Amino acid sequence: MCGRFTLAKHLAEIAAYFKAKTSRPGDDGSPLWDWEPQYNIAPASVIPVIAFDGRKRRKAVPMRWGLHPHWKKSPPEGRPLFNARVETAHEKASFRTSFQRRRALIPASGWYEWEGVEKPKTPFLIHEKEAELFAFAGLWDQWRVNEGITLLTCTILTTSATGPIKHLHHRMPVRLPRSKWDDWLNWDEKPADVLKHVKSSHDLDFYEVDTAVNSGRASGEGLVRPV
Repeated sequence: MCGRFTLAKHLAEIAAYFKAKTSRPGDDGSPLWDWEPQYNIAPASVIPVIAFDGRKRRKAVPMRWGLHPHWKKSPPEGRPLFNARVETAHEKASFRTSFQRRRALIPASGWYEWEGVEKPKTPFLIHEKEAELFAFAGLWDQWRVNEGITLLTCTILTTSATGPIKHLHHRMPVRLPRSKWDDWLNWDEKPADVLKHVKSSHDLDFYEVDTAVNSGRASGEGLVRPV
């Protein structure tokens, strides 16, 4: 499961890291949308997502975290579909079209999991040992709001946790090696073939952080500091 994560980079840094284009700037030269580092991202937030454009070029696009299927007749309501199980996404009505045709990379710096039974549970930040920025494998979809306007939404794929982090939670986000990023985004590639290369947890580390992050309203760089 991944229900809260961090992305501690600016939009320009994210675009450069993923070699992705962003929306063309406005008349005053400022970007049409921007991203500042955030340390407590929750479902329903609008986040940067990397996807292919029509010419199969990487583009950084703002999307709402919580996939809303294109065939839904009503706007988003209730709990967002912020995670999808990689084992069953190909057969679930909400995800199967996106699994085949609309796959994404979701930039991140780390994600939170909680340990314990009694509240308050102890939060931990999980991150890659050698990288300040990486990506979750995800799916995206578009829902027509009205003529000419669409809502872009996304979800993070999860798989069974391995190694020490499985003691924090039995699920973890799907991550792919950089060499497979374009294959994952490419709708002409079979997703099952790409998913043979899912990364294990050998490159991950984690540490305890302050319980302030237990609140979805908490913010600031202090949330990611070890206690």
